[in-house]
Amino acid sequence: MKHEYARFESECMQRLAACRVVLDVGGGSRFQKGMSQYKDLFQQVDYKTFDVSSDFSPDLVGDIHAIPLPDESVDGIICRSVLEHVDHPGIAIQEMYRILKPGGLLFIQVPSIYPYHARTGHGAYPDYWRFFESTMRLLLKDFAHVEIKKQGGWFYAMLLFLPWQVKLRPVLEPVANAFDRLFGTTKKTTTAMLACFANK
Repeated sequence: MKHEYARFESECMQRLAACRVVLDVGGGSRFQKGMSQYKDLFQQVDYKTFDVSSDFSPDLVGDIHAIPLPDESVDGIICRSVLEHVDHPGIAIQEMYRILKPGGLLFIQVPSIYPYHARTGHGAYPDYWRFFESTMRLLLKDFAHVEIKKQGGWFYAMLLFLPWQVKLRPVLEPVANAFDRLFGTTKKTTTAMLACFANK
C-alpha cells in the first residue's frame, strides 16, 4: 500500500539524514525527483548531487559506472529512478558499494511494472530496465542487510498505464489502493515501484 511505502521511504530518509556525507546519485539539481519534501531534514548533512549531465548543475558530474570518488568516501547514497536508465545497473551498484564506508547506507528506488519513459531531445535519456524483488536482492547481494518495500499491488501498477493517469491519479489512486487491499494483491509480486534500503 502506498502509505506503507511512503512511511518506509520517510524512515529511510531519516536514517540517511543522520549521516555526515550523502551523495544523491543521478539527482541532478539538489532535492529533485521527490527529494524536495526532505530538504529540511538534510540541512545539517554534507549533501551532494552527482549526475551524468551538467544541465541541472549537480555538484559532481560523471559516469555512474565509474564514480569519480575514492573508495569508502561517503556515508550514505540516494539513487532514485536512475538504474532503469543506465547501461549496466549491476556495475552502477558495485560502484556505489565501493564508495560507501563500512556500515554506509544506500536507498534505491526502481520501477517494476511501470510505463516506458525514455526522453528525447534536450536532456535525453534512454529507458532500458525493469526490476523485481529477486532482481534487487541479486544486485544487492554484497550488502550486509537489505530491506525492500513495494509500492502498491496489481491495481496500483495498472493505474499507471491508463490514459491521462497523471491528471486522474488523485481520484483513482485511493480506489486502486483500496482494491489492492481488498484482493490482497500487495502480497503478490506485481508492484509499480520498489524501494530498497541496504547497509554495507
